[in-house]
Amino acid sequence: MKSTLSIMRECKIGLLPSFNHVAWAVLGWLALVSSARSAQPFDYFANSYSVVGLKDYDTGVRILPDNSFAGLQVKIGPALKPLAAEHKKTLLNGWMPIVVIKAEDSGVAYDTLIWVSPLPTAKDWRKAFDWPTEGEKYLLWAVVEATNKGGAPAAARASIGSKEFTWTLAPGQSARGVLRKPTGDSGDFDSADPDVWLGRTVQYWQSVRNRCARIEVPERKATDAFWASLCYQLIANDQGKYRPGEGFWDNFWIRDGAGIAMQYEEVGLWDVVRKGFDEFFRWQRDDGRFDCAFDGIQSPEFDGNGQALWAFWQYYKISSDTAWMTEHYPQMRRAADWIVQALKRSDTEAPGLLPGCQADGENLMGTHRYHIVGYDFWNLRGLICAADVARSLGRIAEAEEMMKEVAAYREAIDQAQKRTGLAYFPPSWEKAGTHWGNTESLWPVPIFDLKDPRVTATIKHLREEFGGGFIEGTMQWGGKRDIIHSYLGSFTTLCTMRQGDHEQTVEDFYWYLLHSTPANAFAEVISFKERRANSDTIPHTWGGCNYALELRHMLADERGDELHLLSAVPDWWLEDGREIRVERAPTHFGELFFIARGTPAGVEVQLIKPLRTPPKRIVLYLPKSRPLTKRIGGVDVVTREPQKTRWSFAHVVALYTKSNDLNQPVYEQFLRNEPATRLEAKAEP
Repeated sequence: MKSTLSIMRECKIGLLPSFNHVAWAVLGWLALVSSARSAQPFDYFANSYSVVGLKDYDTGVRILPDNSFAGLQVKIGPALKPLAAEHKKTLLNGWMPIVVIKAEDSGVAYDTLIWVSPLPTAKDWRKAFDWPTEGEKYLLWAVVEATNKGGAPAAARASIGSKEFTWTLAPGQSARGVLRKPTGDSGDFDSADPDVWLGRTVQYWQSVRNRCARIEVPERKATDAFWASLCYQLIANDQGKYRPGEGFWDNFWIRDGAGIAMQYEEVGLWDVVRKGFDEFFRWQRDDGRFDCAFDGIQSPEFDGNGQALWAFWQYYKISSDTAWMTEHYPQMRRAADWIVQALKRSDTEAPGLLPGCQADGENLMGTHRYHIVGYDFWNLRGLICAADVARSLGRIAEAEEMMKEVAAYREAIDQAQKRTGLAYFPPSWEKAGTHWGNTESLWPVPIFDLKDPRVTATIKHLREEFGGGFIEGTMQWGGKRDIIHSYLGSFTTLCTMRQGDHEQTVEDFYWYLLHSTPANAFAEVISFKERRANSDTIPHTWGGCNYALELRHMLADERGDELHLLSAVPDWWLEDGREIRVERAPTHFGELFFIARGTPAGVEVQLIKPLRTPPKRIVLYLPKSRPLTKRIGGVDVVTREPQKTRWSFAHVVALYTKSNDLNQPVYEQFLRNEPATRLEAKAEP
């Protein structure tokens, strides 16, 4: 069989319709070829992990910081040196869960690809890509391709685990070694064709992206991280159950699951959302409360109840699935009734509020029971959402009854805030703990006025005062010293966006993106002095989820009965020749089609308004330097001052590497700079 690079040299890239599945596998590989093969991309983390796997299988294959995986190590060169942490992991085409590691030794370039496919013996391999149809069975692939880059013959050598390969390569010649390792089956798969199964894997993941809403911006790293996040989510799912990752995080929490469900909804994966909600309902207790879970170990944590109510409301609003909501409204009502009863049973230390409880995010675990501000915020939000659902289903009396309870709950919160003597909302009403749920005041559903001075004071306290303020554009988590918390800071970012500070939002967005790997995986808590994520939390799917939610809502944000477009994007995304695309995107009002294209005269916008429940107002934000070229009926245009800093991923990496004495090329310099539309895999003949 010809080597992959040999086939690449014979193919004409422009003739896409004539390509068979082998050539499509090659095209995926071509997307990662770089002119500077020995260069390695910027990686914030000293302990980068990645993962490959299949959607909804219980396990995936983690590639560790030293690039070992499944007990295997790839070694290259005459001395068989192991691929090490200095050899960075990227993803095929920038976002597919097919890991690529590039290295060079003695004038020979070694490209390693690692991926997972169904077993070739699967009765229906197409279905097996999408679900463990025949149990937890799959095939791990590792391919090393050696290419002589010199002008004279060269000896090349590689090994994968116990398999060793030795070649003598003419100038420009390539050869490859393949390892196939099954899980759940002991069969012999040495005859399975790596080109066929790489092509099928590329085709499957492209089909996932094709069925989703299209969200692309004129910056490859930003777009790729969005789609890689979705792929990591699907791999982390265990037979439909949401998980924030592998290893320790291979478990269930409603607080993670509610956000993950929102990411699936906003790209239109309705079947994934509904299946995931089955696990939510399993955690509803006899008294009606939804437990936050972690398989019950951390129970009780009351925020899960409000988050479940919001998650069901959010699904109903964005899908308009009245049949599903009608079926499950009684479970929502029981959870809302639990809130009302719990508030009546509250103690004298916090009248009208939830009882004292432990808290994970606020770092208040133990025997003492604090009154957690975030728990009250989330259950207030949940009660508001339940009332809105009741009203939508024609249960007007129930809605009015719940809204009376909402008013009383608000008053109790206001009184508790006054008793603290603080200008801002603390983590607990006792003022102990680190900030978490109290930061979620305007997001995802505002429970206070956008300009409420207590909200503004909380944002200021977090950004400038708490522990000295944000570090690397990221919020600190007070549970440990020298710790920042990647996705926790996004709650404050999204509140800032809703308050109208577009430039601060954009700056936060790029610091968030800085804290990712070249394989576009995110973490949770980070020891910033050591550049290490805690334990083995990369990729942390809620971390990736919150990045995706930030990007989507910077582009299109539902605010009650209004739809706000481009409320916080970098000015340069609107420059001449650049394009933002949001197509077939579900919103609370129906599907949105939206293209903003920079022209010499300003910004040209094509808009198909959502029609299911049209918003009362659509607001489009543009910098004064980039005016709208043609008026759009029924759209209010808000012009703003140009941003003072040209924020981009390259810019934030330059700031960071300069201050930390590093010298690594950024994402775009390492990968082939394709158009954002990407090459698409075609169906097999």
